[in-house]
Amino acid sequence: MPGKIVGFEQWRAGEYFQDYYGTQVDADELAAIRFQVQFLRQAARRFDRAIEYGSGPTLMRALAAAPAVERLDMADWLPGNLDRLRQWAEDGPQADNWGRFARYALECEGIAAPGDEAVCDREGRTRKMLGELLWTDARRPHPLGEARNRSYDLLISGFCVDCLTESREEWRACLSNVLSLVRLGGAAIVFALRDCAGYRVADQWFPAARVTRQMLTSALTECGLDPGSLQVAECDLPSHAHQGYEGILMASGWMAP
Repeated sequence: MPGKIVGFEQWRAGEYFQDYYGTQVDADELAAIRFQVQFLRQAARRFDRAIEYGSGPTLMRALAAAPAVERLDMADWLPGNLDRLRQWAEDGPQADNWGRFARYALECEGIAAPGDEAVCDREGRTRKMLGELLWTDARRPHPLGEARNRSYDLLISGFCVDCLTESREEWRACLSNVLSLVRLGGAAIVFALRDCAGYRVADQWFPAARVTRQMLTSALTECGLDPGSLQVAECDLPSHAHQGYEGILMASGWMAP
């Protein structure tokens, strides 16, 4: 069981990066990045306008999306997360190192032993396709304002909506709000911590909604994803028990036209 759950005023983007991404590509991201790359390659198309919703301070989903996306906006609720993204986008001296994640994305695409030049190229390509860095609130019926509803061809959301609240009802409402950003006929990729009541960052515990595979499948269908296109997979991760979860859920599908 997690320790005492704290509010996001206690969030430190640097601690989160160091705990989860600072030294290696951990087992959860080995699975999640591979799942994302496989979906985008099977889609066999370019997405003109995409968004990563609830990016946190992380770049691995953007790096994995770059070959399939013309422009990627990134949205998050915490200004500190957006500041960290901005440092990387501007290639600032204090930017986090995401090279190992770029390398792994290239491996998932079938490139054997990608070298430093290939990694640099992927990072440069990603910076060029990054669009706006947006503040957002998933609790709002129009998380990015009414003008952006049904405006994106692709939405990627990784371990975000399920990690905002302990309330399953609020999680479902937030997921519906977020998926309203996807145009009819567009695609969505969603990751969630499986049956997680709270996840640890350094010595703090943050909320999670204990989402199960059945719950995620049902909620995505209710939010408009075509059941015939919906793919939901899970990955057991006992090595992450100390962080509050022992598995992840990975889903992809297309919005019914």
